[in-house]
Amino acid sequence: MEGPHERAIEASTATAQVHDRAVVTRALDGHLTAAYQPIVNLVRNQVIGYEALLRYRGDDGRATSVFSTRELLAAARRVGRLAEMEAAALREALRAHDELPHQCFLALNVSVESLADERVAAPLLEYGSLEGIVLELPHHGLESLPDARDALDRLRDRGASVAVGEPVLDPAMLTELLQLEPGYLKLTHELVAGIARSRSKLAIVASLRQLAEHLDMGVIAQGIEQLADLRSLERLGVELGQGYLLARPATSSRFLTSLPSLDAMRERHTDEGMRIRSMLEPVAELTEEQLDSPLPDTGDISYEVIVSELHEPLAVLRRKGRRVESLPLTIIDVHTSAKAAAITALQRPENARFEPMVCVDEMGTCVGVLRVDRLMKELARQQPAEAAPHLGDRPASRRSGRHPRH
Repeated sequence: MEGPHERAIEASTATAQVHDRAVVTRALDGHLTAAYQPIVNLVRNQVIGYEALLRYRGDDGRATSVFSTRELLAAARRVGRLAEMEAAALREALRAHDELPHQCFLALNVSVESLADERVAAPLLEYGSLEGIVLELPHHGLESLPDARDALDRLRDRGASVAVGEPVLDPAMLTELLQLEPGYLKLTHELVAGIARSRSKLAIVASLRQLAEHLDMGVIAQGIEQLADLRSLERLGVELGQGYLLARPATSSRFLTSLPSLDAMRERHTDEGMRIRSMLEPVAELTEEQLDSPLPDTGDISYEVIVSELHEPLAVLRRKGRRVESLPLTIIDVHTSAKAAAITALQRPENARFEPMVCVDEMGTCVGVLRVDRLMKELARQQPAEAAPHLGDRPASRRSGRHPRH
C-alpha cells in the first residue's frame, strides 16, 4: 500500500510539474527576450562579439531575473518542451543580428541534443547567410554529436562557426572535439572565478590554452568578475574574455565596439605599487635542469633566476662572465609600494641589504628583478630631501641627544 510519505512525494511532484508547465507556457507565449554580453579582445580592448543570453520578459516588457536561463531550460526539459524553448530563444536572439557593430559576431547557445531537432535548426536555416554566427555547444552534450551532425554540417555550409564549452579532458571527449573542429573553446565561470588564487585552475587553463592553440582555436574566458583573475588570464595568454568586470549583458540598443571602462578600471587600480613595475629589469630564467648548461661569456654583470615549471622563483644568481654567485632570495609582489619595498630591502641582513629582489605577479610567477639602488634613486626623486639646517641651528638637539624633525 501507498503510505502518506509516498503520497506527499507524488503530490509535491505533481505540483512541481504544474508549475513547470505554467512557466514554460508563459515564456513561450511572448515572454522571452534576449540580453547581449560583449566578448572582448583583452589585448586590444575591442569588442569582437556578443553572446545572446536567454531572459524572461516580465509583464512590463523588460527582462527580469525571476527565472534564470538555467531554470527556464531545466523546466522546459522536464516537461518535454526543450526544443521549443531553444527554437524560440534562437528566434528572439537573431532579431538583433543586423544591429551588431561591423565585424562583431553573435554567439547563440544551443544544446547538441536539440540541434538534431528540425524545430531548433529551422530558425537558423530560415535565416539565410549565417556568416558572423557562432553556435555555442556545451561539452556535456557532445555525445549526441552523431545525431546532430547533418544539421551542424548544413549550418556550417551557411557560414556558421562553432564554440564548445570547456571539454572534459578524457579520450572520448577529446575525440569528439577533434571531429567537431570548433573555432572557439570557452572556459566556464567555475574555472575562471578565483583563478588568481588557485594553482590547480592556473594549470588547467594553461593546458587548455595550449590545447586550443594546437587545434587552432580561440579561447574565451567567461565569468571574469575580478581584476586579479583578469590579470592571471592575460598572463596565461588568454586573449578573449567576457564577464561582469568587463560589461554586463544589455539590450541590443546598447551595442559597443570598445570598452572605455576597462581602461578606466585599469587606470584606477594603477596605484603607487604599480610604479615598481616600471623599475623592474628583465632577468634570464633557468630551470634546474639548465643549470649545467654552459653560459656565454658576455662580460656584463647580469642576474639569473632559477624557476620551477610554473615559473616560480627558487633561487637568484649573479653572473659576471663565467663566475656565478648565489644571492639571498627575497621575493616581493609586483603591487608592493615603492616605500614598502625599500623597507623590506633594508630589513634584510647587512650583507644582503642592497642585493636585488625578485618580483612576482599574482600567480607567483617571476616578472623581473628590482635593484635596490634604482629603487632608492626613484624614491629620492619622488620625495626630494629638504635642505639640511646649519650646525649652528641645532645646539639644543645636540645637547639633548635628539634629532630635529624633518
